[in-house]
Amino acid sequence: MEFSTQSLADQVYSLIKGEILRGDLAFGEKIREDELAARFGVSRTPVREAIKRLAEYGLVKIAPRSHAAIARINESEARDIAEIRIALESFAIDHISPALFSGKLPLLSHYAAACQFSLSVGERDKAFELDSLFHITLTEISGNAALSELYRHLDARVQLLRVQQGLPEETLVRFLSQHGELLALLKSDKKQEAKDLVRFHVLHE
Repeated sequence: MEFSTQSLADQVYSLIKGEILRGDLAFGEKIREDELAARFGVSRTPVREAIKRLAEYGLVKIAPRSHAAIARINESEARDIAEIRIALESFAIDHISPALFSGKLPLLSHYAAACQFSLSVGERDKAFELDSLFHITLTEISGNAALSELYRHLDARVQLLRVQQGLPEETLVRFLSQHGELLALLKSDKKQEAKDLVRFHVLHE
């Protein structure tokens, strides 16, 4: 496998993260550094660095003086993640910058449409990625860099939870269509209704 000028650890991180979020690596499955190093054609050092980074983002759990394994999110953690998502996105809506929203609207609309299209053609992992980009971009309309950084850090766990939940396609279609509804509310400056929809959207109620 050929690597670009990007650091080996960064590339191995991206490769392993992709496999986790596509469900190629099972929850609880042990990560074997030697096997990954051989498969990617690198030494164990960048693999070890990538695993540490994955652990920082909550995708991997490292047992003290033992192995690393793909993380599983329990019910309590899932509720906590959902509540933090709602709080961050609601903050962004409350502090929306009209100029930033206007500038980001074409991108948000693209993500909303592309997300649904990807799911319709069976690219579930791509749909999840676009869903993440939609919500990350949504946090950027406040112009608060710290907020966006917090959300980006949380996003890996959000993606992991999506994979773990394994929602049926008809349910995903319904919830992904809410992106367009949310944009319509924001364009009409209906902030409270938009926040209510965010809560419904995140909690899948």
